[in-house]
Amino acid sequence: MAEDFKIDLPDIDLSDLDIDIPEIDISKSVDNKIDIPDLQDSIKVDLTKNNQIDTNKKEDSKKAKFNALSFIRFIPSMLPSAAAMEAKDAELINQGKEAKFFPVQKGQADLARDIHKGVLEGPILAVKGIAEVATSGIDFAFDTDFTKSLDTITRDYLEQHGSPETWQGDVTKLVTQYGAPSTIALKIINNIGNINKVKKTYGALRASLSKIENKFLRRSAKMATSIAKYSGQAGLSLGVTDAVVKDSREDTYKIKKVSEEGKSGKDLAVARLLNKIKFGQEGTVIGLGFGAAGKALPFAAKYGIYKPGTVVLGTGLKATNAVLNPLTQIIARTPGVRATAKALNVSGDFLAREIGGRALLPFIDKNVFLKSFKAKLPPFKKWQTFSVTNSDPLKAALKKVDNKLQYLRSAADKTKDQFEITTAAKNLIKTNARESEKLLKSIEVRAYNLAKSFEKQYNTSTTSPASQEKYLNDVLEYMQGQRQLSALPKELQVTVKALNDKFIETKKMYGNLLPAGDLKNLILKNVDNYMRKSFKIFTNPAYEVPETSKLFIDAVKFAKGVVERSPSLIKDATKIFGGDDITLNQIKDSAAKDMVRKILRLGKQDSVDPIVNLQNISKFLNLKRFIGTGDELPTVIKNLLGKENSLKGSVLATNAAMNTQISNKLMYDQLGPVLQKAGILFKSSVDARKAGIIDPVELTKADGIGLLKSKLIDPKNPYYGGKDIIDALQDTTQLMDTWIQQGWYKNMLQVKTGVQYGKTVLSPETQVRNFFSAGLFPVARGLIGGRASVTESIKMVADDIFAAGKGDPAAELRLLESVKEGIKYGVLDENIVASELQAVLREVRNGTITSTDGLANFLAKNKITDTATRLYAGGDNVWKWYTYNWYKSFTKDLFKGNVNLAKKWFKDIADLDAPPGDIDELIKRAASWYTTNTVPTYSKVPPFILALRRTPLGNFVSFPAEMLRTTFNNLNISMREAASDNPTLRAMGVRGLVGMYVTLGGLFTATKGLYNSMTGFNDEQIDLFKKYFAADYEVNSQILPITKVKDGKFKAVNMSDFIPQAAVTEPIEAFFNTRKNNIMEAKDVTNSLLAQFTGPNGPVMSFLESYISPAIGLEPFMDVFARNGVTKTGRQIYSETDDASTKVSKWLTNTLARTFEPGVVTSSRKLKDAIFKQPSPSGQVKEVSDVVVGASTGIKPFNVDILEKLDFTISDYTKIRSNVYKAENFYKFNDLYRRGGDVLVEEFIAIQKEAFKEQKKIYEEIQAAKKFDLSDSDIRKLFKKRKGISDKAVRLIMSGKFNPVTFSEDRFESKLRILAKREDEQGFKYDLPKNFLFPKSDLKRVIRELQRDSLKDEFYYDVQKEKERLDLRSDLPTDIETIEQEPQQVSQKLQTPPLPSTPMPNQQVIQTAAMPAAGAMNQGLTAVENALLSDEEKQIRLRQRGLA
Repeated sequence: MAEDFKIDLPDIDLSDLDIDIPEIDISKSVDNKIDIPDLQDSIKVDLTKNNQIDTNKKEDSKKAKFNALSFIRFIPSMLPSAAAMEAKDAELINQGKEAKFFPVQKGQADLARDIHKGVLEGPILAVKGIAEVATSGIDFAFDTDFTKSLDTITRDYLEQHGSPETWQGDVTKLVTQYGAPSTIALKIINNIGNINKVKKTYGALRASLSKIENKFLRRSAKMATSIAKYSGQAGLSLGVTDAVVKDSREDTYKIKKVSEEGKSGKDLAVARLLNKIKFGQEGTVIGLGFGAAGKALPFAAKYGIYKPGTVVLGTGLKATNAVLNPLTQIIARTPGVRATAKALNVSGDFLAREIGGRALLPFIDKNVFLKSFKAKLPPFKKWQTFSVTNSDPLKAALKKVDNKLQYLRSAADKTKDQFEITTAAKNLIKTNARESEKLLKSIEVRAYNLAKSFEKQYNTSTTSPASQEKYLNDVLEYMQGQRQLSALPKELQVTVKALNDKFIETKKMYGNLLPAGDLKNLILKNVDNYMRKSFKIFTNPAYEVPETSKLFIDAVKFAKGVVERSPSLIKDATKIFGGDDITLNQIKDSAAKDMVRKILRLGKQDSVDPIVNLQNISKFLNLKRFIGTGDELPTVIKNLLGKENSLKGSVLATNAAMNTQISNKLMYDQLGPVLQKAGILFKSSVDARKAGIIDPVELTKADGIGLLKSKLIDPKNPYYGGKDIIDALQDTTQLMDTWIQQGWYKNMLQVKTGVQYGKTVLSPETQVRNFFSAGLFPVARGLIGGRASVTESIKMVADDIFAAGKGDPAAELRLLESVKEGIKYGVLDENIVASELQAVLREVRNGTITSTDGLANFLAKNKITDTATRLYAGGDNVWKWYTYNWYKSFTKDLFKGNVNLAKKWFKDIADLDAPPGDIDELIKRAASWYTTNTVPTYSKVPPFILALRRTPLGNFVSFPAEMLRTTFNNLNISMREAASDNPTLRAMGVRGLVGMYVTLGGLFTATKGLYNSMTGFNDEQIDLFKKYFAADYEVNSQILPITKVKDGKFKAVNMSDFIPQAAVTEPIEAFFNTRKNNIMEAKDVTNSLLAQFTGPNGPVMSFLESYISPAIGLEPFMDVFARNGVTKTGRQIYSETDDASTKVSKWLTNTLARTFEPGVVTSSRKLKDAIFKQPSPSGQVKEVSDVVVGASTGIKPFNVDILEKLDFTISDYTKIRSNVYKAENFYKFNDLYRRGGDVLVEEFIAIQKEAFKEQKKIYEEIQAAKKFDLSDSDIRKLFKKRKGISDKAVRLIMSGKFNPVTFSEDRFESKLRILAKREDEQGFKYDLPKNFLFPKSDLKRVIRELQRDSLKDEFYYDVQKEKERLDLRSDLPTDIETIEQEPQQVSQKLQTPPLPSTPMPNQQVIQTAAMPAAGAMNQGLTAVENALLSDEEKQIRLRQRGLA
């Protein structure tokens, strides 16, 4: 085999290629040397797993020749270079010379090129096979010829690219053609109802066979049933796969095909469908006998290979991975890959630090900026370790820069290690809370099911002896040590024991961590039954006790007794409440009421632990008892505080406080040494000063540790740091905190969040799209293959949502372990949208208790909305769990059980110190780091975005921010991996870059290419549709036509709604679209920049739209108060003539109701309207199939009718004549003495230019419409339906001729009459000639000159102006002598021709114009022109009059 893979690296001259190839010095890259045995293994490892390859191949196959250079074709950016090299080789071969770049000998084939052929041909044939089912059905029904066209397109494509010639290429083709379809077919078959029944029967049969005593007979029977099972599965799967994806050109082995020769249309369709049935029959027969070997028969005949079944019937992801793995490994081993990636990484860091960093310094300190050029800036990650109080001005300035940048960083003001530690602590708190919640939920469900079973058993007139509440109380008694586990029903015992064991473990740890005292003793002595009381005053921020309620009155009676027993209290009360005519009893009553109010205030005060609140209440009441659980308080006080006697309340009250304090204490203990190592904290003020800190401050506070103590704030051994650093560590406030405390502001946020919640979490369409589109997150890193199972991820998440308290308790506990692992390592329950909405609702509920929190409480606590939220987050959890497990498998192989290799990965790739733990813990941490940094994760959202979600602006602002972060991280991580000295990591880096290429454009480009070949569309048509006919929000989207266009009608989908990476690609698309339009419209630099920065469809606004647009829920209010009854899209809500009640009614029904309705209502209405053919307000009727597809896949097909869209344009055409005069002063009296004559003519030309621009746009739109199967006749008919458009106007616009707008003589005459009237009234003469005020002949001249103007060219006067500018440049005098001669020449020209004997209104004006002026420029110009025109404009005016 070695000769098949002979490495031949020729001395190649690339100078004659028009491509950019990076210079690579492979002489220094010893570690990149390709080892032959390793290379063979990397190519074959996945292709030959569980198979044996016979090297005695048939003579018709070619040997594979390895050429390292050829593998550049698998790097997306280098593919054009490879194509250029191939073209050059072909040119050389045609000239009889040897190929320069990819030379091969006779009987050889280039390995990389052959694998590439297989990669291209396999999917093409699979897709063609699937498409044939559709085209054959259409051809059969309508006698069309789509199938034959499909054959031609496929044949031409494959002939152009060639077919594989080696076994490696054929395996690639085989895997890519059959792997995924076989897997899908197998999974579908296994989920068919009747098959499930068979599976259950099979399971029962296997169980019965286990009872056979004879070992040989038992094993033989089980083997027979297994063979039968897998043969059946293979037969059905292979049969379905053959029927769907087998190429029609392939032969059958036993069953005779129907001849397709010479057939077309309906005949070909019938033959093709019959042959597919025959393919399916033969595949099923072969599958029954040989499993997947059927597909290997031609393969084995050609190469002598056997047992390829596992390759063919492996999962689709494994199949693709079988090709991707060896390719990425080969590229990773290619000399220069590592060096290039490393150079790019270094360059990126340098540019960010030296250019980006220095660019920000002038805004902080100009002096430091100027001095900074004398020194190299420290690395970015060091900036956050500095202090603004540092004695080094540069470090202080860099810290100030970092303080600004922290709002845009996930870690905010924390270092990477610090952020990892704090995030781990938060996740641990979430994990413990989720574990308690899941176990409690399971116990509640099982108790409920037990109670229901008793109800059915005792369904008589007597009451059931069992109830859910009774069982839960029994569980509570068991956990308090008052009942034995065996006394509980068996259905509850396993789950209850798990909850209690975890509970005891937490109490032990908490007790041991507590400082010495009564509470520590109480917990550790009663660790098995210690349980805190739960009170509503702690669990419900809105808890209130009305003073007229029985609870308050009873508490007052109790407090009055306390007052009466204390002379000092009575004395104080008399001073406060006493007075004339006030009795002692009234004083006691007032004091008692005041005492109860104080008790409620003490209960609501923030403290380190709720138990401290209860102890403070006890002291206030002068109770002589220690409060350790809350149960020690008097009953009347417990009732006042909202005592809860529930199992859930008691467990959570105890567990939540303890877990939070434990996690935070451990976090703070770990933070001290980490921050000290980073140079942020110091163990003494002296050390801090030595490091340059001016006036260091002691760290004295650590929030969230309750009654525990932390080494971070040990008074005997404190930490010191800069004041800004210490403040940041001790301050827990967030941006917008003060605003959110305001009741009106909270209510506004409720509206914003409630509407967003309804449009996403409560929308079936969005739920489905969220699940399917999230599948592209792992693809973005190339995470395909058998390392993880999507099916298992779906099952785990579904069970987590729906299976609580159902099935085997032991299985449920195993599931819980997986859920805990996912949450602990930050990969589950981190959905961006669901987490953002829940966070805002939580903040609304936890603010001031006087505001109306109904909506927030409903959405947060309602059972239906809770399930919907979990379901929405579950769509994300599936793919994150898959991603996490993929990375666990990858890092396990990468680390090879070696802790040192793991630590090296943390340093080189994660740029972190490795966390403590064994190899299993490091694998989980590494997988977690990969997942949370490459998949959108809510806990990674930066502070600025977290603050923005608390404002009225933006819709789901966290998602686009996270897409930016993860896209950058994908690139950064992939480049770090590609620069590694480990070939496996380099291969992972290449895999990541391929994944990015796919998701950032490759996927859509491939899909578009496939559909375009079927529909006949091309890129030009799609661009024209987006430019002229698409809605504003679709202009920069990825629009995909999915049907052929006929009479201007077709169906399309907006893939940007489905592909999450569109949040990144749309602004880029917007930039190029705007740039293209600027060039086409010949905009100047200023207008081009304005279009880019302020245009509604420009890149800046496209990027910022999610962040600065008003929230969905506030749009209806903007329509009324900011847009005067007009929606954002321009729709009029009500007319000005409507009375107030009608306006409100229309606003409520047409705008507010539609905005506030949940997505499930919208989806239901769409389906109902589609079924009953109810048109939309604009007249569109949705098809039922489109609505169903949108609801079930998240991809929403929509109908396009170009003629209907063009009709709106024609409506705009009728308004041009009036619109161009709006906001113009053409007929007005403004600046009367200057705005006459030529000035009015110039204004009229500007108006004509505006009309020209609008007509040109409409003409171009008409031309674009013709590209969509529309004729001139179709468009003319549309024009003629419109009243008020003459045949001449239609003829002109259709032929591309400009139709100038006219002026109103009546309005000018009216203007003259008004001026005459004012002269009479004022006794004053304006002395302005009529042709100055109304230059009628000049205006008509403008119209005449423009009547022949073509809309295909530039505006006539713009062309003339440019010509004059060029002429002026060539005519300007070059010496003094020429300048001196010009006055005489001008004077001579002024003598002729003589003025006509026409009486003029004002002789003074004529005399003024005729007066000679100093300088040549002034001869032949009016006084107004001399005063106002520039020299260049004066030259132009003289030239127009023949005087220059």
